[in-house]
Amino acid sequence: MVITSDTEVRQIALDAPTSIPLLEQFGIDYCCGGQQTLAAACTKKNLQLASVLAALEQNASPASAATDWQTAPLHVLAEHIVTTHHGFTRQQLALLHMLMEKVEHRHGATHVEVPQLSQALAALAAELTHHFICEENILFPYIAKLEQEGQAALPPMFGSVSQPIQKMMLDHDRAGDELSRMRSLTNNYQPPQDACTTYRALYRALEDLEKDLHQHIHLENNILFPRALDLSKARP
Repeated sequence: MVITSDTEVRQIALDAPTSIPLLEQFGIDYCCGGQQTLAAACTKKNLQLASVLAALEQNASPASAATDWQTAPLHVLAEHIVTTHHGFTRQQLALLHMLMEKVEHRHGATHVEVPQLSQALAALAAELTHHFICEENILFPYIAKLEQEGQAALPPMFGSVSQPIQKMMLDHDRAGDELSRMRSLTNNYQPPQDACTTYRALYRALEDLEKDLHQHIHLENNILFPRALDLSKARP
């Protein structure tokens, strides 16, 4: 693809998935804030647009062997999100809970950011747990039914598929806010000089969670949900 200053960041991630690690490296939001142009994203992050463009043009190319989620069946994409991203997040949250308890017990009194970080993590975990239940038990099964039966699909109990999708996207925004708060509290996941091994492992695990959630939310906000809305609009 041809990437310019006016290209939306979400479109870069959609058309050239191999650019996603670079977007992560630059700290450019391609999921919740993906509708901004590359120029606007660079301005927000105080990045030199020319340098970012050069890096993206050199490295970004359409994935060949990877699944094209823009054309794959929606139920396959939903299953991928559940098994890959929901599964990873649940495992990562369990690990983070264990690490957070140890770090808070040992360093909470001397590092004021640790209790605040613990609160932010607990809020994120509670939000994601409820969010996953709603998707796995209500929204994703309906999307699969809509895809399979088309216009014959029964109307969803929530009236319109756009309503739960809007709710899920609001959840994504809140999760993004919590991630931003944690990144700020941890100084971009840079552990303090006196950090023990567990402390450093906590920060690494938090950053890994953030990266996976970015890709997870991208798949939903920019691919699954728009395609599901298109299907619903085709109904009488």
